[in-house]
Amino acid sequence: MTRWLMAVLLLMVSGSLWASDLLMVRSQLAFAEAQPRLEEEINALGYFTANARRVDIDLVGAGFARDAHRSITYGKPDEIKTLSERYPELTPFLPPQIAIIGERGESLLVALNPLYLAEIFPHSELADIFERWHRDLQTILENIRDAR
Repeated sequence: MTRWLMAVLLLMVSGSLWASDLLMVRSQLAFAEAQPRLEEEINALGYFTANARRVDIDLVGAGFARDAHRSITYGKPDEIKTLSERYPELTPFLPPQIAIIGERGESLLVALNPLYLAEIFPHSELADIFERWHRDLQTILENIRDAR
């Protein structure tokens, strides 16, 4: 999981070629306020937060401050289980995650764009799910971005 976050961070730095693969917002909320607010926004749309994992162990060695990096996994348990059973090739991407990074008193939130998954897994049943996930993720991120 930590390696996944590092890959996301590297992609963020690598330029606009990958921009459509990621959704990213900056919030004026400090990290300590943004994480619980993120979990509230996720739950408000009917998802459950499965895990809030510290991912700063490897990042500290790269010069980042401790306690300012989390990976929040979320989803609808029955949906994630069903998708894992029907599409085992999708399991590396389940459950969805949002990385939250504290930076200069603000927070940066980054997630894999679910529409990117639709390109990799072109199944009609999945297209509707990825579209819903995309709309919901946009709502979550926009609400955090606009929070004061």
